[in-house]
Amino acid sequence: MIGKHDGLKYSLAFLAAAGLVALTSTAWASGWGSGGSTATFDDLIPSMSSGQAYSERYSFAVDLDEGGHIGMNLTISNLGVRNGYGAADVRVRLPDHDNYSSSERLSRRNWSYEEDRFQIDISNTRVRAVDDDTFELKYEGDDLRVELQFKNRIPMWRPGNGELRSDDDFYRFTIVSPRADVTGRVYIDGQWRDVKGSQSGYADHVVTNVAPYNLGNRFSRFRQYDGDVFVMWREIDLTNDFGGGSVTWILVGRGDQILYEDTDATLQFGNIEHDEETGYRFPHAVQITSSNGSDKMRLLVRGDDVRRRDLLAGQGRMVRAIASRVSNPFQYDVRGQYALEVEVGGNRLRRSSEGNMTLDYVGK
Repeated sequence: MIGKHDGLKYSLAFLAAAGLVALTSTAWASGWGSGGSTATFDDLIPSMSSGQAYSERYSFAVDLDEGGHIGMNLTISNLGVRNGYGAADVRVRLPDHDNYSSSERLSRRNWSYEEDRFQIDISNTRVRAVDDDTFELKYEGDDLRVELQFKNRIPMWRPGNGELRSDDDFYRFTIVSPRADVTGRVYIDGQWRDVKGSQSGYADHVVTNVAPYNLGNRFSRFRQYDGDVFVMWREIDLTNDFGGGSVTWILVGRGDQILYEDTDATLQFGNIEHDEETGYRFPHAVQITSSNGSDKMRLLVRGDDVRRRDLLAGQGRMVRAIASRVSNPFQYDVRGQYALEVEVGGNRLRRSSEGNMTLDYVGK
């Protein structure tokens, strides 16, 4: 039996108050499709395309048991002045310590990767696959070092066949670690400190030959771990050049199992606010619904605090001037409450807690 846990009330009053507006799912070519091949570690080896808009990103993150967060992002891209540059971003947040961040960007000749296995070295950051379900991450800074091991509790997952495609243009997405146990240590203040994240490690991989502002107007996402239950979804509001409309997938799991998945879920936004400074309209609420025969799922997210961030902030004057000609990127982090209800095989699961969704607007 799937256990029960009281959630937020799914009332008509809430839906009316939120003013939810349905976004129809218009597929880019055939959308995410259904089924498809299983992701393998060979799929993670950098593609190293020569296409002008090629980019590839690996993101690893863990919320630590004792509080705090560690994240590492590796990016390979042709966007900008040079082809094949590699970038490494590391962020560390530990209790009773100042937040730490590092960012390095290197030309192609100054970073490396293995062609027969998954291993990437960019500056003082390394990510590699150890075996079929384990990754090692290492960062060696001047004042801080990180050594982590991600051990997947759930195998790599793709929405459908993992690809949106139109002719020769593609966008591929893989959840490398839907849920992982993370162990390791951090060298800080002159000594090593053990860290652990129980079932709270996450990683994904994106590779595309389409510039973000040409592919989508908005990229939305949500990821929440609540005890043994997790839920995550992503949505892309496609540009007219790629079919228009919204494509949304959702994944719900419990323990070591995936309970529910849908690559063509229905997403509705509500309590929409117009930001006069940026010109964007962003939501304070979202509902995602899905059904598969007698199985069904509903997720509500209702925010009460919004934080906006200029995604070009911190860039040099020239970079901002060039980028602003083709894109106007702003991020909205909407924090509040979520409520999840899933019914599978006649068994019902409910969860509710704090959560936040992030929306990146990259329109021109």
